[in-house]
Amino acid sequence: MNLSQRKQSNLFGYLNYWCVMFWPCLLGVAVGPKLPRQHLRLEGITFFNMMIETMIRKSRWTFVRYLRSSRVFGTLCFMVFSSVIMSKLDTGIVKQFWLINPTLQQSDKNTCVHKNSCTDYLIDGLLKYGSVGFILETTRAILAKSPLLISNRPRFVKEFSETWDLKLTLFLASYVGIYRSTSCILTHFRLNGSSVGTAVAGFLAGWAYALYPKYQIFTLAMTKAVEMSWEHWIKTTQNLPPWVQRFSRLPFVYLAQIVSFGYLGHIYAFHPHLSPSFHVKAMDVCSKNLTLNMRRTLIGWFLGHRGRGESSSWSS
Repeated sequence: MNLSQRKQSNLFGYLNYWCVMFWPCLLGVAVGPKLPRQHLRLEGITFFNMMIETMIRKSRWTFVRYLRSSRVFGTLCFMVFSSVIMSKLDTGIVKQFWLINPTLQQSDKNTCVHKNSCTDYLIDGLLKYGSVGFILETTRAILAKSPLLISNRPRFVKEFSETWDLKLTLFLASYVGIYRSTSCILTHFRLNGSSVGTAVAGFLAGWAYALYPKYQIFTLAMTKAVEMSWEHWIKTTQNLPPWVQRFSRLPFVYLAQIVSFGYLGHIYAFHPHLSPSFHVKAMDVCSKNLTLNMRRTLIGWFLGHRGRGESSSWSS
């Protein structure tokens, strides 16, 4: 990293604000060993979503600031994203991960395709997805307070009870419950066999976001809606423009990985209060707090330069 900083300082004639962490982190990932394709996709998409989350937190645009503060507007956007995602998945052309998958089989007798009754089908979804949310939230709360589990169990119990809640459980159960019940109702009205029915069910299911308005869920839905729409368009359009064909060949996941690593490294150093908690913990744990000490050193160095009137050598 220090070598990269010196090279960039010699190149530009000064140590640019973005040269301290952004470019060293970006170049470090770019020249590092390539991950297997599945691991690359998981890591690239995860860190790209965290980058989008951080950009939303940091943005000063009026529209984005309103989006941050308005649960109603955020829920409406999520409902639109959910509608797009479910309608693309329902075609069977796009096959990607999402919270739930639509049933692709068609019914010829205006009846639901699931084997059991609609009530059993609904209860099954509520229990399964509610259990997943319960397990995930319990695991998250335990890991967050795990040091206290050994050193101070009474305090662990207290802080665990304050951290743990049912919002994720309610979100997942509500999402699948609204989607399945709406799908069954539309099937009996001969609408669920069309893309309109799936889009409506996905849109209404997105209301569950109001119960669990988290950046991670919002950014996942936003990027998935864009990615699935692009993939569906590429696969269903016969005569694509030449520029689209060339553009689609770019290694998007790899580019997303290196850019997001650079940006998140920059935010970690200079705006730690905006950095996602997962990224902060990953940086500290994986480096055994070396990055934490480095960040403190960089901030002290930066403030020391400014205090001596040498801020002119920096460009923000």
